[in-house]
Amino acid sequence: MSLISLVGVRKDFGIRTLFEDLTLHVGEKERLGLIGPNGAGKSTLLRVLAGLEPPGAGARRVLPQARIVLVSQEPELDPERTVLEQVFAESGEKIELLRRYTAVSDALAHAHGEGAAEGADDAALLAELGSLNARMDQSQAWGLEQQIREVLDRLGITDTQRRVGDLSGGYRKRLALAAALVADPDVLLLDEPTNHLDADCIQWLQGYLERFSGALVLITHDRYVLDQVTRRIVEVDRGEARSYSGNYAYYLARKAEEEAAAAATEAKFKGALRRELEWLKRGPKARSTKQKARIQRIEAMQEAPRRQLKGQISLASNQRRLGKRAIEAENLEVWATDDARTAGAPPLLRNFSYDFSPEDRVGIIGPNGSGKSTLLDLIAGRRQPHGGRLELGATVKLAYFDQHSEAVLGSGKALEKKVIDVVKEAASSVELDGSQLSASQLLERFLFPPAQQHQPVSKLSGGERRRLHLCRLLIEAPNVLLLDEPTNDLDVHTLTVLEDFLEDFRGCVVVVSHDRYFLDRTVDRLFSFENGELHRFEGNYSAYLERQAAQASGATTTTAGTATGNTGPSSGTPSPASGALAAGTIGQPPGPASSAPPAKVRRRSFKENRELAELETNLPAWEERRGALEAQLGSGGSDYAALEAVTHELSELLVRIERGEERWLELSELAG
Repeated sequence: MSLISLVGVRKDFGIRTLFEDLTLHVGEKERLGLIGPNGAGKSTLLRVLAGLEPPGAGARRVLPQARIVLVSQEPELDPERTVLEQVFAESGEKIELLRRYTAVSDALAHAHGEGAAEGADDAALLAELGSLNARMDQSQAWGLEQQIREVLDRLGITDTQRRVGDLSGGYRKRLALAAALVADPDVLLLDEPTNHLDADCIQWLQGYLERFSGALVLITHDRYVLDQVTRRIVEVDRGEARSYSGNYAYYLARKAEEEAAAAATEAKFKGALRRELEWLKRGPKARSTKQKARIQRIEAMQEAPRRQLKGQISLASNQRRLGKRAIEAENLEVWATDDARTAGAPPLLRNFSYDFSPEDRVGIIGPNGSGKSTLLDLIAGRRQPHGGRLELGATVKLAYFDQHSEAVLGSGKALEKKVIDVVKEAASSVELDGSQLSASQLLERFLFPPAQQHQPVSKLSGGERRRLHLCRLLIEAPNVLLLDEPTNDLDVHTLTVLEDFLEDFRGCVVVVSHDRYFLDRTVDRLFSFENGELHRFEGNYSAYLERQAAQASGATTTTAGTATGNTGPSSGTPSPASGALAAGTIGQPPGPASSAPPAKVRRRSFKENRELAELETNLPAWEERRGALEAQLGSGGSDYAALEAVTHELSELLVRIERGEERWLELSELAG
């Protein structure tokens, strides 16, 4: 049974069509993920589902009395309410049941207080009270305040008496999410719910959504959440919505098959059209009906609409050479504010020393407010430390992709600048892969078509502005990248390309992120803010979680803090913090030295994982081809030229199989 149905829906904004003739049904206990490029209309589609945006054409049908809650990226809340009041007010049926139960109870108490005999009205009130009692048991409305406080605490909101108007945008988003979860609606529509959440909150939210009893429609860049929570993927792209019955991993497999098939079909079509055009160029005398029909077929082939293959964003590296020195930090100290330091509050960072090497891949993790962005601000020179020394190498060209685009794109009237002018401010052209690209051509690589390049920045979606921000930074050819929550507002496709770019980037990368998938793909060393201290861990985020789980279960581990000094790829000089780093905690005295440090486990890189996956696909196909060739040879035949060709192909194939098997064994022995 469908709770919400869209039938033949169209939505456009002027000359731009977001989707057309879209039919989508949201059934009971649905687990639906919406994906697609920034600006494709995912958020608009959620608003249409919620009934907050009217469709331009088609129909929206909703099951009567279905409770629908949307948590948008910029929720509208009452600024005069306190945090607790806001969640109570948005608790839907639960708060209404509590209010009605209180009113009925008061009415009964008032009637009996006057000493009146029990009458028909009392019987009706008692019956309603019994019904309310049962409904409140079913919806767990009795412990509403306790539920609210627990959900708020899990989402990192502890001051329940603060005014909503005093909260930051990230806190307001978390507050709206808390209210939606407590309301327990029939249909929950979530637009990027993991933005502004730290890793622990995201992990908790993932488990909550897996247990959620209603229908869920989700937009998120967090691919682990998308894969674990969803059971159907709807891709919104170029005015179409295509449905895939499976989770994100299933979608990726099907999408790869579809794109391969589409490329093959397009190649066959072009080959057929080329042959027909060659026939036409030979100048046949179009006298017969057969010849005229062939010419008409050629004209039809030329005019036939064909689905274009998906545009590919390109982040080809255009960077300056980086010398042996990247970033040197020694005994850094910083407080949240000067007043906090004067008042004797604990610092955000104390005695932090580390030499970032030219090819370091470092992730910074920790709870919200722990000081992660402050550390990036220090490196970027936007803040000065209260103590210690921080220096950049002489050849460093730094780019800071922060959480806000105002520093690059501007705000207010500045947003009326054309998209292409934003890029031209940095460079009118750039050399990439040996080719000279104009600003317009570069924007096309970032999926901004010519028509959109002359629109004002204010017309772009949040994700498109982030993509433009990234384009503007990379055109300046940096060799040190600071990325603060880079996955916020970027679509999954752009994130995948960014991850591939970072894999080949020959420079230093420092990432602050709560996106577990992104950290797994991009970093090989972590600094974690834990209980006011900064801990170091060698490995990616999944390995870090394994270590945390092992410690929580009482197991011992020696993975963290074994390296000393600067352990970057080109480093041979220990940093001033060698003793502190060996202990695993910055600012703490070193622990007892172990007699023999454990050998570091060699892990497969992303490229090696991809190579292993390709071999696991290719080896069976090669063996199948080998069998077919051997069968051809076994059947004999008198065409010696053909037999010689088969023999030659088989010889080359055997060498390829042997080398492939050796490489497969080599890669399989490495840790994944």
